[in-house]
Amino acid sequence: MSKFIAIEGIDGSGKGTQTAELKRYFDQSGLRCSTITFPRYSETMMGKQIGRFLNGEFGPLEHLHPIPISLMYAVERFESRGLIEEKLQQCDILIADRYVGSNLAHQGAHLSGERRREFLEWIGQVEYGLFGVPRPDLVIVLDLPADASADRVAMKNARDYTDQTTDLHESDRDYLQSVREVYLQLCEQNETWHLSPCLNQSGEALSVEQIQANLRGLINQYILK
Repeated sequence: MSKFIAIEGIDGSGKGTQTAELKRYFDQSGLRCSTITFPRYSETMMGKQIGRFLNGEFGPLEHLHPIPISLMYAVERFESRGLIEEKLQQCDILIADRYVGSNLAHQGAHLSGERRREFLEWIGQVEYGLFGVPRPDLVIVLDLPADASADRVAMKNARDYTDQTTDLHESDRDYLQSVREVYLQLCEQNETWHLSPCLNQSGEALSVEQIQANLRGLINQYILK
């Protein structure tokens, strides 16, 4: 039976890089590995609208309630459900670069306390219950402080979904810090969620290889044992 892994983390944490490295590792190990990246900006109807949202066309982030925004992301995953299920049937391991966890963290960051708890529960019911998207066997959060995230995002190449240097999420450090806090909360509350730090205890960046070794260790420990 195929295994489903989601790689999460705030912007600049290296999700795309680590997903690609994991695929290369599993391919070389003889396992059939496939990947999928969310949002699928140019490949889905809702992905195009998410691109417009992140480009700032729907208004400032602080003026937008998380429920309608979260529904855009959930519908885009529902739009991709058939592809996810097809990939799971055809491979041994499927790795998602962002998944439901990104919706939980990025939109949950706008709320606090009981309102956040209720919202996180609601999104889980919408995505996994109402829309029936597959639930990952393992979620790994690449943990990076917000200040380091902002510095890394500033060095990114241009993206095809926005004409800005940074998208709506990436431009607000306080928001990124709140997103990180939700990720940490989710890792504490869910037994299938695990953290992988991007910095060492001295605050220095771990190399791609060091982070990759940590990810492989988590995967071997929890789903390939």
